[in-house]
Amino acid sequence: MTEQSVEAPAAPRRGRPPASSREEIETVAIELFLRKGFEETTLAEITAAAGVSKTSFFRYFPSKGSIIWWRFDEFTGGLGDALDASADSSDGTMDLVRGSVVTALQRVLDDEGLWMQRVRVLFESTELRSGESEQWAAWRDQIASFVARRHGFSASDVAPQSIAGAVHGGYVAMLRRWLDVEEVGRDALTQLDEELRPLCRVLQSWLDGSCA
Repeated sequence: MTEQSVEAPAAPRRGRPPASSREEIETVAIELFLRKGFEETTLAEITAAAGVSKTSFFRYFPSKGSIIWWRFDEFTGGLGDALDASADSSDGTMDLVRGSVVTALQRVLDDEGLWMQRVRVLFESTELRSGESEQWAAWRDQIASFVARRHGFSASDVAPQSIAGAVHGGYVAMLRRWLDVEEVGRDALTQLDEELRPLCRVLQSWLDGSCA
């Protein structure tokens, strides 16, 4: 009688839990933020709902607030990339700024609507709003630096700073308008471009006069 070999059972895999990707945790967390409020939602509730440990959570996010802010950082980086890519263009500076803002939004706008849900959480949270100025300052600095480089200003001069502030104001106004829209789709890119166009036209005229 021959002896048959019996394979030992495979050791259980120690892979990541089912909902351990950054995007999946983010989706669960934003649902909780919208239902309960950002301040009232605990880290324990997020990890339990996502089915991950705190260790897994901190692998992706250094804090609860970073769930909201990481895409804004990505948006700011995308804006800088788009501006840098257009630096040698002969088009008007403000046309390039407008196009870069739209391109940066296109990179983060998602079909599931998470971008606008994140914006809603931001606008509704006192705690998040307290740190908002630093995030938007980095966004404005991208535009101010771009304008300054093309026209020989210092980035801290009045013209580039004023232009960056005006474009930021127009963009935030559009975000607030979209909060009243049930579903913000890809047509938001066209809307943003159309709304920023007259503002950028005026700013270009002022910029041209400042450089004369």
